[in-house]
Amino acid sequence: MPQSPFEDRWELSPAQQDHVRAVKEALTELARAKAGIAAVEAALHARAQEIALDILNSIPGAPSKYAVPIRSMAADLAAVQHVSDATMRNRMEDATAMIERFPATFTALCEMGISAAHAAVVCDEGERLADDEVRARYEGIALQFADTTPAKLRPICQAVAERLEPQTIAERHEQANERRGMWLTPERDGMALIQLLVDAALAEGIDDRTMAIAREVKAGLSEEDEDPRTLAQIRADVVTDMLLTAAPTAHGDGLDAIRAVVHVTIPAEVIAGADDRAAHSPRVGVIAPSTARCLAGKTYTWARLFQDPKTGALTAVDSYVPTAEQRRFLTARDEHCRFPGCRRPVYRCDLDHTVPYSEGGATHVDNLGALCRAHHVLKHNSAWSARNLGRGLYEWTSPTGQVLDESPPSAVRFMALAAADEAAGADPPPF
Repeated sequence: MPQSPFEDRWELSPAQQDHVRAVKEALTELARAKAGIAAVEAALHARAQEIALDILNSIPGAPSKYAVPIRSMAADLAAVQHVSDATMRNRMEDATAMIERFPATFTALCEMGISAAHAAVVCDEGERLADDEVRARYEGIALQFADTTPAKLRPICQAVAERLEPQTIAERHEQANERRGMWLTPERDGMALIQLLVDAALAEGIDDRTMAIAREVKAGLSEEDEDPRTLAQIRADVVTDMLLTAAPTAHGDGLDAIRAVVHVTIPAEVIAGADDRAAHSPRVGVIAPSTARCLAGKTYTWARLFQDPKTGALTAVDSYVPTAEQRRFLTARDEHCRFPGCRRPVYRCDLDHTVPYSEGGATHVDNLGALCRAHHVLKHNSAWSARNLGRGLYEWTSPTGQVLDESPPSAVRFMALAAADEAAGADPPPF
């Protein structure tokens, strides 16, 4: 029998710990220096844009749609940076937008408190807010939650911008839905890329169903007939077969029974039609209320969630089947792998006992959490350790002794939205 990957653990020696700490400290200082350089670079790009605009505005009757001085400036800078004119022009425009429309973000970048990637997320998600005061409120809240990865910051910024956006999600979704479509882009070596823009819930359903079919195809083969294709390749073949022949490539009778699973948290008021707030999917973010109500009307499985009104922590699920209850609860609470920085969705994770079951750990939500397979192995097979402090709050300790707190994304998003409601002078959502 092959040895389990959980049976061997390793730890850093004291000397190795010192070396790793030195590397981490150097990388931290390097990251701060990069942030400072990015701020200087943004200031220079914005200054170049300003000079070009001054030239453009000084030319009587100059057609602004051609913006020749700006194009010339971008070409001039691009030549020495070895990038395209279009890339340089985008950099100039992005830098100008950050400095003029997101001054607090630019200040944080100058002070080396955030990275250029974090700044880009804040600016990207707040760009739709036209009102200066609303955008300033958004910016202040977003920066409070910037002590995480850019990938984890983005859904928080999306939720806050969504809450502060004066136009309702129903109106914006109706407009955005008019842009739906499919595009074909030729690629090299006889390949092509197909892109599909559709309702977010439908996209999640397509993704989930094709993954389920691909896994069924893999599972339906014997060892002798092992499929050399990756799951991604099988999914591509499945979509192709379904579109061209109206049937997936099957290796068993279970394929026809596979249905998509879409996890959406819907406020009770939205279901009742009394509120048009957005629903939320942990994978694709904002879900339009009309789509949420449609999904609610078709579902066979419900999980009623109870949320702490002060912290946003999920405290219970109304259900009669304990095992299913715990899984639904953890899906809603964790949303993705709970290792610091990981965004692998919860449905592709293991449910890990923080204190191992073999060591007396209880099968209880305060001792359970979602970990992707890679980080599940890492937790049990290295000097990384975790404590589940209850209500989904994890305390991770690295092999060098660094302690990292990891709050459940559902609670972090709740706190950000509560701050947005307070900034807007609105009552917090009653869910």
